[in-house]
Amino acid sequence: MELDWLEDFIVLARTRHFSQSAQERNVSQPAFSRRIQALERWLGTNLINRGTTPITLTEEGERFRETAIGVLRDIYRDRDAFRRDLSKMHADVWISGSTSVLIHLVPDWLDDMFAKIGPFKTNVGTYGFHNTGKPSDMVQRLRQGEIDLTFTYAHPDMPWILDTGNFDWKVVTTTSFKPYSPVNHDGQPLFSFPGTEANPLPWLAYATDSVLARAEGLALQHANDSVLFFQIAHQSMGVDLLKRLALNRKGFGWFPAFSIREELADGRLVPIGTDAHVIDLEIRLYRAKGRHQPVVEKIWGAIENQSQ
Repeated sequence: MELDWLEDFIVLARTRHFSQSAQERNVSQPAFSRRIQALERWLGTNLINRGTTPITLTEEGERFRETAIGVLRDIYRDRDAFRRDLSKMHADVWISGSTSVLIHLVPDWLDDMFAKIGPFKTNVGTYGFHNTGKPSDMVQRLRQGEIDLTFTYAHPDMPWILDTGNFDWKVVTTTSFKPYSPVNHDGQPLFSFPGTEANPLPWLAYATDSVLARAEGLALQHANDSVLFFQIAHQSMGVDLLKRLALNRKGFGWFPAFSIREELADGRLVPIGTDAHVIDLEIRLYRAKGRHQPVVEKIWGAIENQSQ
């Protein structure tokens, strides 16, 4: 018996048509029919009433459909678990987070951790962090231990999906979040607040569902006494894409200070606005409550000692 036969049968039980099922399974109809017949011979019973249009399942077919669905579900669940276990053999700590934090903060943070607790192997990636359509995927991975630690931007006035009783968090560092402009040939800001109604400033904004879009909204709330004129020119989840657009003089944008250190140092980006347009963001590290492997406990202890 082959898994393909089970998958074929489940598709046929759903579509009730051999031709449609064969097309969905990307095989010829004769080959598909032979595979269904092979499954029936292996089971020793008929699963399909072929004399009806559309086809129907026999009583045995109805019963076996539930069995086939359960068998495939269990097999693929175990396969995925085994693959995760194999991957974990090659990493001591799995880390997820916002792309910009992983790029601009985590390498130096790892050096600091290595100096404090010794070296360890990591697997670092976004792992569904930016999947705003299903943020529960990332939450579930963290809760189940598939991910050990998650970095994110945070602010006391920005509740987040992990701010529940199921997770612990520590502040790793803070960074200012303020508006920056590219410069003209004289090194002066190409775009300056407040703009005008006739010529609004081009704004490089974060995608609506992102954490930093909420930070932009918070910064604008803090500056509610100032009148600004701007309109969205480009929008993205990514700090680095918006930074590249700013360097190409496509507009101004809010950026975490640690993500533009080189550009500030060489004068390609300069701050604009006033202190009213600035907020301080925390970079938090989250983990699920409960027991953790020793290296994660050492990391957590090092962060606690650093904050004391």
